[in-house]
Amino acid sequence: MKIVILGGGTAGWLAAYCISKSQPNIHNITVVESSEIGIIGAGEGSTGFFGDVLNGRFFDDRINIEEFVKFCDATNKIGIKFNNWNGDNHSFFTPLDGSPTGSNINDYIFKYVLHKFGRDNFHIASRIGVDYEVGRNYNVFNAFHFNAHKVGQFFKNICVADGITHIDSIVQDVNINPSNGFVQSVKLDQHNDIESDLFIDCSGFNRVLLKKLNVNWISFKDQLPLDSAMPFLLDYQKNENIMPWTTSTALSAGWMWDIPLLNRRGCGYVYNSQFISKENAKKEVEMLLGREIAPIKYINFDPGMSEVFWKNNVLSLGLASCFVEPLQATSIHTTISQLLLFINDFLTPSIDSTVTPGNEKSYNRIVSKFYRLNLDFVSMHYQGGRTDSPFWRNIKDSSIVTPYAKEIINRSKNKILGYYETPANFGAPAMGLWNWSMAGLGLLDPNVAYDDLKNSNLYEIAEKQFINFIAAR
Repeated sequence: MKIVILGGGTAGWLAAYCISKSQPNIHNITVVESSEIGIIGAGEGSTGFFGDVLNGRFFDDRINIEEFVKFCDATNKIGIKFNNWNGDNHSFFTPLDGSPTGSNINDYIFKYVLHKFGRDNFHIASRIGVDYEVGRNYNVFNAFHFNAHKVGQFFKNICVADGITHIDSIVQDVNINPSNGFVQSVKLDQHNDIESDLFIDCSGFNRVLLKKLNVNWISFKDQLPLDSAMPFLLDYQKNENIMPWTTSTALSAGWMWDIPLLNRRGCGYVYNSQFISKENAKKEVEMLLGREIAPIKYINFDPGMSEVFWKNNVLSLGLASCFVEPLQATSIHTTISQLLLFINDFLTPSIDSTVTPGNEKSYNRIVSKFYRLNLDFVSMHYQGGRTDSPFWRNIKDSSIVTPYAKEIINRSKNKILGYYETPANFGAPAMGLWNWSMAGLGLLDPNVAYDDLKNSNLYEIAEKQFINFIAAR
């Protein structure tokens, strides 16, 4: 089948790479991108799913990790450190792994540690969390920080070497077949029209193909009102150590990301423009850091997702599909997950057996569900109790938090949710994702954890297993 991917960057070249490696020598793949159109990013972080792609978990191809790290200025990522999300200058660390009982129906080691060591040290329920606590670097590279501008180029080099066609051009128009509504071809400024069986829209917020098919954007702004970002770069200061975690610092109208790369820090302030101007956003960051910054640009965005993610012969990926916000590295995680879902469950050598009404309906239902769960997950992070600015008082309003996040928060006041009750996030260890963050935000009561263990006769078992776990570290 002939496949044209519109847009390069991380999403576009990952799509080309994953399709070609998962179904080798089956599809004729072309990537159309323009060197005149830049990409968004001052540094980016991944989940372990990205490392699984590099390590060949999903198909028979492995990336040389040393080459990837060197080319993309990448560093190891073991988790996220949250600063001042409760407004009390408290920090907490959420590791990327789970506890030894994290895949059990009852995560009793997590509950034991939360009760025994409280909100400051719940992270030592995990292997990575113990390493973080004692200052030991967790050296198995599976999740990364990297230069977002270089990741696409890295996969592009592999794809082009493997024979995938690359065209540097801007799309001027999209030609629709009037008989079936399929995209028939795209008109390029520096090339002949390109026809294809299947098109993949990786054109970011421009959504070039989806807009032509009249696919609407569903805004999340009523429940996630951050709408602006100010990315910037920081040089390392003398003798400054590169830490293997992302830092997320809550500010007066949103939060700041800080991603350590090999040669610099990629940072940015994500905020609500109704509560702070871009000039004051810059001043607030400079006051926090104690030095001047030079914003790369100011970005306005509408958080949300595509009405559908697959229509006729067009599939969307990356920012063309959904954008919540950078918190918890959900963007690249879900891009990979969408790719794996499509490749493994829907993509065949034939356009006729790939593009069917049943396939479209099923795919759109699955992807919509997971993106809405991402919205719930991110929404939960703003309910930690901070009320020291108009933005934080506003976002804690019960009409803004998503109903599902509110339900989970309320239910967790009486019993900490377990394996069957915590929503999955595109294959990630959902129980750990939610419970780590909720514990750090003070939304989980250590006394409730104790009651859970006592009522299920697991306290002594959890204590013994935790002692053995620590001894083995």
